[in-house]
Amino acid sequence: MNNQEKAYQYLKEQIINGHFKPGHSLSENQMCIKLQMSRTPIREAIKQLETEGLLTRQGQKTSVCQITLAELKDNYDLRSLLESYALEKNFPNLDQQLVQEYGQKFQLILQKQDWQAYLKLDELFHVFLTENTGNPTIQKTLDLLRTQTNRMRYAIVDNDRCMKSSVKEIMNIITAIEKRDILAASNALKAHIRHVYDWEVQFLQK
Repeated sequence: MNNQEKAYQYLKEQIINGHFKPGHSLSENQMCIKLQMSRTPIREAIKQLETEGLLTRQGQKTSVCQITLAELKDNYDLRSLLESYALEKNFPNLDQQLVQEYGQKFQLILQKQDWQAYLKLDELFHVFLTENTGNPTIQKTLDLLRTQTNRMRYAIVDNDRCMKSSVKEIMNIITAIEKRDILAASNALKAHIRHVYDWEVQFLQK
């Protein structure tokens, strides 16, 4: 991994994890000191994150993009439509053994009440459901939509209740896949995405 990739991964993780919240100003000088690299790779990483809608630059000022509730809803609606379509397209390629293993991992994480582990596994699971459509445009679009929606999950403070509800919904998806019921799996996925949006909005409006 070169310096540009390191800077990109670091900045993106800080935004997705909520450490750099919407409106947060970035200092190139501080990033240089923090990451121990020159300005060039940091500026290239910032440009990449600008194209993904995570950062915005006005003059010399770079900050994390704000997101309105209307924009968040649009992103979730688009993600729900595209992700369910991708799941249906990818359905014959799903490995039943891996599906079962995901179910076991989610149950274990729920028992441990490990919110950060849940978030990481949830991201992997959604990629697993949709990654073999054979259409790179779908994957690129989903990656952008997931980035925009996932970056607001820091707002969910009632982690335990949200995780319990979400794992239940994910198990519904897994059960439908195991039964090879493509329509039930697609509908369960849409319901799960909609409910995650509801959780975010509930806390963002407080």
